[in-house]
Formats: sequence, C-alpha cells, structure tokens
Amino acid sequence: MPITVGKPIEIDKIIFDVQKVLGKGGLSTVYLAIERETKKKVAIKDFLYKQFYDKYTRSNDCEEYWENEILNTQAQARSGYNCVKVLHYEKKIKYQTPEYYIVLNYIEGMTFLDFYLEFIQKSRGMKHLDLASMVREIFIPIAKLLDYCHTKENIVHRDVSVENIIIQKGKEHGEFIPVLIDWGISKHVGPDWIQYTPKPFMSDEMLRDIPITQKGAPPEVRFGYIPVAASDIYYLAHLMYFVFTGGIMREDSELLDKDSWVLHPKEINWYLPESYNEIVERLTQFEPADRPNMQAVIQMLTELIRINQIHYDFDYFADPDTNPLTGKKDR
Repeated sequence: MPITVGKPIEIDKIIFDVQKVLGKGGLSTVYLAIERETKKKVAIKDFLYKQFYDKYTRSNDCEEYWENEILNTQAQARSGYNCVKVLHYEKKIKYQTPEYYIVLNYIEGMTFLDFYLEFIQKSRGMKHLDLASMVREIFIPIAKLLDYCHTKENIVHRDVSVENIIIQKGKEHGEFIPVLIDWGISKHVGPDWIQYTPKPFMSDEMLRDIPITQKGAPPEVRFGYIPVAASDIYYLAHLMYFVFTGGIMREDSELLDKDSWVLHPKEINWYLPESYNEIVERLTQFEPADRPNMQAVIQMLTELIRINQIHYDFDYFADPDTNPLTGKKDR
C-alpha cells in the first residue's frame, strides 16, 4: 500500500513508523520515519511510479532510476567521507501500481540554501563564517568527495545544488560539515568517459544524453551531452559564486554566448580576493576541456585559504555609508 504519514510501513522486512514529509519533487517524495525496533530516525524515499511513464515510448523507467540511485549512493558511501548511506531498499511489484523504496540514514541539519539564508543573509558578519572557513569546511570536503567519485567510482553527481547539500553542525563551535545528498540523477559513465573532454564538446565525438536544465548546470549538461567529471566542477563553482554574490543564481536569459557561461563573482562582490574570482572563472569555462580537474581544484582552494587567512566576513551587501570603490565606510 502507498506510504502514509502516521502509519507504519514494512520495507525489507523491517517496520518503520512514518512521521512526516521531508521533501517532495517531481519524481519522488522523501519521508522522515523511525525504525520501530531501534528507534533510529531514517529517511524513506518513495519513487512516484506513474511519474516515470513515457507516453511516447509507452515505457516506465522507474526501476532503472531506482537501481541507479541505490548503486551510486552505495558507491559514493565507500569514500569514507560524511555521506548519505543506503540502509534498506525494496520494490513491491505485486500491486497494480508498483512501489519502489529506498531507506537512507537521516542527515540531521539544514540545506545549503537554508543555511545561507539563516546564517549569512540574516546574520551578516558572523566571525566564524569567513571566506577561509567556507572554503575549508564546505567547498573542499565536497570537492574531495566528488574527486573520489570521479577517480574511483566513475560517477558524476550531476546535481550539486543548494538543495542537495545538507549542512550539519560539527562538535566545535562554528564548525560545519557538508553532506552531498540525492544521487537520483547521478550517472556512472565508466572509466573511458569520466575524464573525456573533446574540444569542442558539441561534436559527434561526445555521447548524447538527456538535457537537464536546472540552474547552475554546465553547458554540456543543458545541451544534452554525457556528463563528465568537469561537469561537477562547474556545479561546484556555481555554489562558490552563489554564496559570495548575495545568493544570485544566473538566469537563462543571461546565457547569450559562450563567454556568458563564465562566472565573475568579483563583478558583484568587490570585496572578494582576485584569486577567488580567478578560480571561479577557471571552473566555469564553457568548454569542459578548459576546466581544471578536481585534484587541481582542491590544490587551488587549499592555496587560497593559506594565503587569505585575514578575516573576511559576509557583510558585503550594499551599505549607504560604504564607498563602492574602496570598500571602506565613509565618515
């Protein structure tokens, strides 16, 4: 029977008491539940079977997506980093409408978007939220996990976004831990394709794939080519742009030519170090071949925080008493 808030459900011979809806998308709904025997919180992902029906091919790809998410979530969890993990899964095909479930460990925290709105926009100038801390505690750990996925598992996440990163509080005051979630549209591309970046990528040499048009997606993904490691690098750079430009997400109307895909955060936030601006520019080149690999990205970010140890808070928004040229308050 369909999952219902307030009622128990059995998955993989284990009883879970469903508490509430955590999130709902076009293809699935995620619920908070408690495993009855252990009393532990879990997240149950319910795949909406009918939403996977293709009226043109008269086929349903739900099982393919379900299997893909299980395998790729298990693969990234082998990294040893802070990860979402598959605890149980089951498909129930005896019903008229088949049911597909994945039980995941519950990640206590808030999305990167909520974290940004709560701690950055509302609490400007928090001493522990400086550029070096953000790079060290948020961006580098995400980059290291993605590097593992690229080099060891040949997987591209393909949706590194503000909604798909959960920020947890660390043990120390002001410490934050990022967890990359939702491997639903991730793709195992194999060793022959993970680093393959012909130039130009828009050619017969590059495999075609389903176009994905979410904000922050790199050109090769939006134009329907197979994602590669460089695609996740572009997604990461878009996050780096977002957090230091007042939460700006680039609009489709701005993508007029190849140069417009390159992000320049310092044009919005003049307080940013030029080195940070240059990193984002390099990571958002139109051609995947022109972006550095993830190990080089990690080295650049590590060098950035080594040089920029001075305090740099988030209070860069327009201030009537601030000189836009010098960044200093006029007396």
